[in-house]
Amino acid sequence: MPYSDGLETDSKGDIITNPVIGWTTATLAGMSVFLAIHYVETPLELETEDSESIQMVLTPQQCLELAERLTNLALSLLEDQSGSVAHVN
Repeated sequence: MPYSDGLETDSKGDIITNPVIGWTTATLAGMSVFLAIHYVETPLELETEDSESIQMVLTPQQCLELAERLTNLALSLLEDQSGSVAHVN
């Protein structure tokens, strides 16, 4: 599959995305963190509850960096949304 800037794309060049439906976390041997991201590939799988998952092991530092990046992105989106609503009123 073609890659654009490290992102997986389809034959049209569109970035492939899959809805996340959940995750599982745990610590491993007191040294690292286990993370499984559960996702679906098609809308039908949402109805049938068929899902895929990818399983990863992260260091504590990686977890902190990922959490900080996700938090900053989410806060930015929420600020943008609340700003849009404020302009409408």
